[in-house]
Amino acid sequence: MASLSVTRRNSSASLLLFILQCFLSFFISSDAQQLAPSQSGTLLRLQRLLEYPQVLAGWSSATAFCSLPTSLSLSVACSGDRIVELVIVGDRPASPGARNALSLAFSSDSLFTTLSRLPSLTTISLVALGLWGSLPGKVDRFPSLKTLNLSSNYFAGAIPVEISTMSSLQNLVLSGNSFNGSIPDLKSLTALVELNVGRNQLGPDFPSLSSNLVTLVLKDNSFRGKIPASVASFHQLQKLDLSSNRLAGWIPPSLFSLRSIQYLDLSHNTFTGEIPSNASCGDELGFVDITDNHLVGGLPSCLRSNTSTRVVLSSGNCLNAGDLRHQHSEAYCSDAAFAAVLPPANKISGSKSNVGVILGITGGVVVGAALLVLLVFLAFGRARVEEPQAIALPKPVATKSLSQDSTRTPAEAVLDKGHMYGAARTGTLGSIPYRVFSMEELQEATNGFDPSNLLEDSARGQVYKGHLQDGSLTTVRSLRLNQKFSPQSLPQYLDLISKLRHHHLASILGHCIFSSQDGSNTTTMVFLVSEHVTNGTLRSHITEWRKREMLKWPQRLAAVTGVARGIQFLHTAAVPGIFGNDLNIENIMLDKTLTAKISNYNLPVLPKNKNSKGGCERPFVAADDRDLGSIHNLEQGEKEDIYQLGLILLEIITGKPTGSKNEVDSLVSLIQKTLTDSPSDLKGIADPSIRGTYAVDSLRTAIEISLNCASRDPNQRPSIDDVLWNLQYSAQIQDGWASSENLSIQV
Repeated sequence: MASLSVTRRNSSASLLLFILQCFLSFFISSDAQQLAPSQSGTLLRLQRLLEYPQVLAGWSSATAFCSLPTSLSLSVACSGDRIVELVIVGDRPASPGARNALSLAFSSDSLFTTLSRLPSLTTISLVALGLWGSLPGKVDRFPSLKTLNLSSNYFAGAIPVEISTMSSLQNLVLSGNSFNGSIPDLKSLTALVELNVGRNQLGPDFPSLSSNLVTLVLKDNSFRGKIPASVASFHQLQKLDLSSNRLAGWIPPSLFSLRSIQYLDLSHNTFTGEIPSNASCGDELGFVDITDNHLVGGLPSCLRSNTSTRVVLSSGNCLNAGDLRHQHSEAYCSDAAFAAVLPPANKISGSKSNVGVILGITGGVVVGAALLVLLVFLAFGRARVEEPQAIALPKPVATKSLSQDSTRTPAEAVLDKGHMYGAARTGTLGSIPYRVFSMEELQEATNGFDPSNLLEDSARGQVYKGHLQDGSLTTVRSLRLNQKFSPQSLPQYLDLISKLRHHHLASILGHCIFSSQDGSNTTTMVFLVSEHVTNGTLRSHITEWRKREMLKWPQRLAAVTGVARGIQFLHTAAVPGIFGNDLNIENIMLDKTLTAKISNYNLPVLPKNKNSKGGCERPFVAADDRDLGSIHNLEQGEKEDIYQLGLILLEIITGKPTGSKNEVDSLVSLIQKTLTDSPSDLKGIADPSIRGTYAVDSLRTAIEISLNCASRDPNQRPSIDDVLWNLQYSAQIQDGWASSENLSIQV
């Protein structure tokens, strides 16, 4: 009996052990799927091809890839022994002035050859990894691929025709690259879930994609030409975003009435003509943005005003609808109007004689315009001859736009990414929509506007540091509404402010309006919430060598080019432009990617109504409430911004603060004498910490433009477009020198 009892106990123990082994085996197999060795090896090869980005720092042959925790920057999903989802977000975002591309050893062809060893992928998302080159045709080697995201990289050239065979593709995201050309005719794109080809310059041979189009986003590109007529037949399309391009011609009125359209953004282009008054809007249409084009005439009834279910933005055109203070004069749009005017519906197929008349008129206008340009050119040439004291600034040898050369190196390609309208909605700002804050949120963010959080108390208002609930740092500026300013106009003004989104501005993220009653007087306060950049000022990255790694010449040139782009945006983003900004180098902040951001710029002023004597007005009360709207002060403010930019340039070149105006004049005279008498002594002017990192001609170009900017005579100071042109030229020289094997020109 004892033996039988022992046997039974042994049998029970064996059974329990067997059950435990099965349970553990099931648990382990379900929690940590075993990849095929070829799949793991492919991921490790991919890590090498991407030059070991920080997000993949922990990968090794022992990594259980299918068990990696999912985050916003990394996700690997498996099914069985195969990888089906791969998401990698790096820290090399494509941005104006930055040089974040991978080395010249990188090959986009090798990248997709490696990825094709993972044929079960349904999602490929490789974002901000510095990828460059052309997109190879082998991108079609993924029969189950639904999502392809290659945004914020440096891909260039045309989209391969093979992409049209990817019948499973639902999400295509190519934003932030350098694809070139015009918008393609997407006849077969009838239900693609998301086509986001932002900040590109897509080529004319873009293929027709297949299957399911619901969202089409081609924003922030350099697209040219007209909207393809086939887009108007996308009856399942819910979102269409063609903003921030160089599109022209008339807007097909059928876009507004697409059956499923909910979101339509055509802003920041050069569309011309008139939207027919009988155009209708789809029932689902909730957002329309046609700002900053060359549209004329009125608007159809469904677009004339905002409603509880539809937001319409139309400022920056030449329309006779809405608040005319936010529209240009007709002359602004007339120059482009003849290029593409939408004829009335009953005259679209006019007679041959009408066509002849139109061609004759168009030819006459073109010839007249050419003669006018020639006269202006000759007059400008004479003016330049009569001003020998101004430095003649070199221009790049290339006669075409930098953006149109797909053979450039990745670093060169970056320079053309910052055209004004595109940059207004780039980078992380695209994922932070402008919104209205509650007073309770701001109270919580600033700890009840505690004095310990007060950053500034000046004529520009009080500025507090704040922490939002999501942990992000912000600044909160309090401004008191001028009693003479109509409260009814405030929403439109705040809409204008919401457009001040640029990669090189500490952008305004939202606002809060708070009114209080004191007897018969009502005081209205507006609180503006902006991003707070915390990685130090540009000056600190030049002078505080004990705390930070000193910026070398390419980084300094990229930073000041970013500042120039920000200034260009401020000068052109509103009518009138935003001038007289506080551009002290201490107000130029650098974020963690060393992207320069202007942190203390002015708000727009508004043209006074027709009954007043002209000029402009400020909606908010300020201690130095000058008449900034007068022609004299606008021009003075523009020239002062250029002067301040010149001081920033001088400081990044010499590494020393510029001091008073007299000290600046002395420094300018000294540098001018050195350039004239002994150009080889440039190394004595440059900050010792940048020696060995610059091309002499790059430094000389930057010095010349800085001297012109800092001229005592405002009339000698260049325009911001000229400054930006020459900074780009300086960067071209620097890039060519950096990639050259001949180091004999190094100082």
